[in-house]
Amino acid sequence: MNIEAELKNTKPMPPRQRAMLNILFTASWLDCFLQRKLRPFGLTHPQYNILRILNGSFPQGLSVLDIKGRMIDRSSNVSRLVEKLREHDLVERVPHSGDRRMVVVTISETGKKLLADIQNAGFVDPSGIPGGKLSESEAAELAHLLDKFRD
Repeated sequence: MNIEAELKNTKPMPPRQRAMLNILFTASWLDCFLQRKLRPFGLTHPQYNILRILNGSFPQGLSVLDIKGRMIDRSSNVSRLVEKLREHDLVERVPHSGDRRMVVVTISETGKKLLADIQNAGFVDPSGIPGGKLSESEAAELAHLLDKFRD
């Protein structure tokens, strides 16, 4: 369905306005989709993002500031999210050896297992995620256009 039908808009929009509204609408739609997919695992999308970031840096940990710099939504309260993940034994907080004020966060074995369970449930299966109908070249072009849009 096109953006005009989704927004019940009957008047034509200038192309740049249409593109911006389409990106905003799609981002919101995609966030809701991801939240529904992650709900059975007891995670929010930002929590899942933190686990992915930490898994990618394993075995090294990251400071909360480093995690925040790699987040998709950088306005998230990373300290609070990390603490919730720690309460569920999905991450571990370790004092930094050189700076007593800094804490290093690493993914735990439980966190790694949860990520594997999410993947095994088909969370990243290309046929079941949005954009699965795009060809590889269309997906690459879309990514390129979005990068260009942000420049």
